[in-house]
Amino acid sequence: MSGAVDRLVARFDHHDPEFTPEVAVAVHRRLREVGEPVHSAAHGGVWVLARYRHVFDALKDHGTFSSAQGVFFPRGADQPRFAPLEYDPPEHTAFRSLMRPALAAAAVRAVEPRIDRLAAEVVRPLVARGSADLVAELTTTLPLAVLATTIGFSDAARSEILELTRTTWSRMATGGQFWPQFAALLDAEIARARRDHDGTYLAELVRTEVDGAPVTDEQLRVMLVAFAIAGHETTMNTTGHLLWRLAQDPDLAARLARDPGARPAAVDESLRLDAPVDHGSRVTTREVEVGRTTIPAGSRVLLAVGAANRDPERFDDPEAFRLDRGPARHLSLGQGIHFCLGAQLGRRQIVAVLDELAAAPPMTLDGPVRRHYANGRHLNLAALPVRWGA
Repeated sequence: MSGAVDRLVARFDHHDPEFTPEVAVAVHRRLREVGEPVHSAAHGGVWVLARYRHVFDALKDHGTFSSAQGVFFPRGADQPRFAPLEYDPPEHTAFRSLMRPALAAAAVRAVEPRIDRLAAEVVRPLVARGSADLVAELTTTLPLAVLATTIGFSDAARSEILELTRTTWSRMATGGQFWPQFAALLDAEIARARRDHDGTYLAELVRTEVDGAPVTDEQLRVMLVAFAIAGHETTMNTTGHLLWRLAQDPDLAARLARDPGARPAAVDESLRLDAPVDHGSRVTTREVEVGRTTIPAGSRVLLAVGAANRDPERFDDPEAFRLDRGPARHLSLGQGIHFCLGAQLGRRQIVAVLDELAAAPPMTLDGPVRRHYANGRHLNLAALPVRWGA
C-alpha cells in the first residue's frame, strides 16, 4: 500500500484504481501533513485542498470557488448538470427556491409517519428472515422510496430510477450513454405530472412560474435528476456505512438500541468518518491565497472533504467514532449556499432505520464487504451481508 500512497500524494488522482477507501485514509493524512494545497498534474492539473480550514473556507466562498463548471472532475461527456449544486447565483438561488419546499423542515415533519412506515416495511421482514444483504435490500431501496413519496415520482418511475442509479456513476465515468435514457424517463414523469394534478410536490412544481414565466422542461430535468440521483446516493451510502460499523461494534449498537437520543449523533459521526462524497471540485474565479499558496484564476480545485473531516486541528481523536462531539461541523453536507437541501430528510430516514433495528437481535457481518469509490468520489458499498441473532 505504501507505494500507492507515495504515488497518489505526489500525483493525486482520484480515478487511480489503487485509490481505495483504505488507501485514501493514508493519502488524506499525508496531504494534510503537507499543510498547504498540493498541485497534481493529473487530468490537466488540479489543486488539492485537504486541511479542514482550507476546505471550509473554500466551501463558504462561492464567489471565488465557483461550481458553475461542474463539481465532477473530469466530467463525463454525457453528464447532466445537477441543480442547484452546479450553478452559481442567480441561477443557483432560483433553483434552490424551487426545490426547497419539498425538503423544508415542515415538509419533512409532514412525511415523518410515511418515513417510519416505509422503514418498518423494509426492515422488519429482513430481521424476521434472519439475514440480508443490506445494500441490495435496504440502503438502495428505502431512500428512493422515501424520495418518491416526498417528490411525487410514480411507482413505475421509481423502479426505473432504481435500475438506472445502480450503474449511474460507472456509466458516467466511462462515457456510457446515461443521460438520454434518464431524460426520457424524467420527461415522461413531467408529462404525467402536468396531466394528473395529484397534489404532490412534482405536480405543483410543473405548474410553477418564475418571474412570470413557466418553469421550462430543461429546468425541471436538472432539478429532478438531482433529486433522483444526488438525493438518493448520499443517504444510501451513509445508511450503509453506519450499519457496516454497527455490525462490527456490538457496544455501539447496544448504545444506540437503548438510547434513542444518541441516534442523530451517530448519523453525523458516520457522515464525518465515511463521507459519502469524498470530494467536490470548483474553479477559481480569481487569483486566491490559500494558506501561503497562491492559486491562479481559472484553476481547478479539489476540495477533499474526506480528508478535512479527519483533520486533528478540528477534531479531537479524529479516527474514532464518538457520539459526544456536540454540534456537527463535518463538511460532508457542504457549507454556505451549497449546504445539502435534503440533509434533514436524509438524517430522518436513517434515524428511522436505527429505530427499527433497536428492537432487533444483535446484527453481525455475514460475509465479505467491499467498499469502493464510484466515479472516483462516491464512497459505496458493493454489498453488506449481515445476520441477526446467534
